[in-house]
Amino acid sequence: MNSKIKSLIVFPLVLTLVLFSSCKRTAIEEPSPIGPSTFSVILNLSASPNVIFAGGVEYSREISTIKASLKKFDGMPLSDKTIHFEVRNTFGSKAYIGFFDENESIKTKITDQNGEATVQYYGPKAQELSDNETIYIYAIVSGDGKEYIIEKTPIYIIRDITEISFELYADPNVLWCTSKNPHSQIKAVCKKVNGIPLIGRKVFFTILSGMGHFSNGKTKYVAYTDEEGIAIATYVGPTKSEIGYDQWVTIRGQLETSDPDWLHKEVIIGLKIGD
Repeated sequence: MNSKIKSLIVFPLVLTLVLFSSCKRTAIEEPSPIGPSTFSVILNLSASPNVIFAGGVEYSREISTIKASLKKFDGMPLSDKTIHFEVRNTFGSKAYIGFFDENESIKTKITDQNGEATVQYYGPKAQELSDNETIYIYAIVSGDGKEYIIEKTPIYIIRDITEISFELYADPNVLWCTSKNPHSQIKAVCKKVNGIPLIGRKVFFTILSGMGHFSNGKTKYVAYTDEEGIAIATYVGPTKSEIGYDQWVTIRGQLETSDPDWLHKEVIIGLKIGD
């Protein structure tokens, strides 16, 4: 009878120790830099820009720069490593939409001393698409044995320009010209109609009429859209001694597309003589 009681007492104690040990092992542990390659190597991939336009027959193909970065877990770059780039569709199958250099759908590059490899992706023409498309650029690195490190990044291809929203604002749109030059920020906002920002797109700013210049001292300025799809140029107005009387300035913002007349807007800034 006593042996049975002892067994009943010992079993819960053993079970408690096992569960306690298991709970301790559930904590997240940092992968070892000398462990398996899939843990010790990090592959990053980006496309710039990640939204491109499909132009007509007479226009050149738009280009996106694909950059892969291969590093160890501690940040040390891995040079002389082979990276295979592929064009695939949303299902992960090989896609023949656009191509890399030399008209190839698969491109192999070797990482440089910074652990980086870059390839140019050339988008399709409008007649090659029936609708807007999303493709993925895959980067594949062979690891140890049968292991592979794979990363992908999307590129949105817009066939119909009506899918794009382009707005232009001047803040402020009235400037008081005093003994100092007044300033206004000209903001171009570029997005798809569903609100997705166009990142890394080139926007041309031009002073069409009136006095003043941009922050570079010229009447033309180029900026690229940021992560919110916004490109900014700073307009510098004249002083009151330069203006003489109240005037208006007209500034155009134009998104770079295969057709230069597709997307552009103008804003007007009032110049007032101040004290």
